[in-house]
Amino acid sequence: MKKSNPRGCDDAEWQVRCDLAAAFQLCHHFDFCDLVWTHLSARVPGEKEVFLLNPSGCLFDEVTASNLIKVDIDGHALDGQQVNPAAFMIHSAVYRADDRYNCTVHLHGQHGGAISVLREGLQPVHNFYFAIGDVAYHDYEGFAFRDDERDRLIANLGDCKAMILRNHGTLTVGETVAAAFVRAYYIEKLSEIQIAAMSSGQELILIPDKICREDKEAIKRFGEPGANEWQGLLRLLLRQGIDSHLR
Repeated sequence: MKKSNPRGCDDAEWQVRCDLAAAFQLCHHFDFCDLVWTHLSARVPGEKEVFLLNPSGCLFDEVTASNLIKVDIDGHALDGQQVNPAAFMIHSAVYRADDRYNCTVHLHGQHGGAISVLREGLQPVHNFYFAIGDVAYHDYEGFAFRDDERDRLIANLGDCKAMILRNHGTLTVGETVAAAFVRAYYIEKLSEIQIAAMSSGQELILIPDKICREDKEAIKRFGEPGANEWQGLLRLLLRQGIDSHLR
């Protein structure tokens, strides 16, 4: 289906807009969203200190390629719209800290949220564990309004591309929208499996450390998450009659 590009931006920015809006639509489809709260963002190609963010007050299924807002690294909306300060703090922390990452996905999914209150966090209960990679943890510090939390969040993230925000939700990053979204998908699905298994009251069988180490290396042959899944996910949206991400 043709991409309309009503904003008249360059092709690279429009492609990122379409991908990011698709990620919002997919979050809605998979029921990962939290009304108008939580945020996904993507760096604007060629503008290192500018990123795209969902407009305040929009449900995830209302996000389109053209209504995403541009925000600079200091928290100013370049479109004259309102910016959620908590969203800005979390996402700007990633983009300030690491030029490799061009997308950040922060969710309040039901199962990821449940895992966030467990002291032991995510466990190797299923091979989805290896699609996520190493997982970091960041303690809850209240609403993310304080600029000084940025340094602690990034220090805790380290070289990981997935993080459990304690008592809060999940955070994933990636070089592309596809990578960050698919990693977020797997962390939510693994959380669902773990919570379901724990609810049985039976002892969990954890994958042994040796196999964990081997499989973490083996899965690298498939490339970044999203490399194999993204086009299929876009086709899923179109089969559902969803084309908002192209408008």
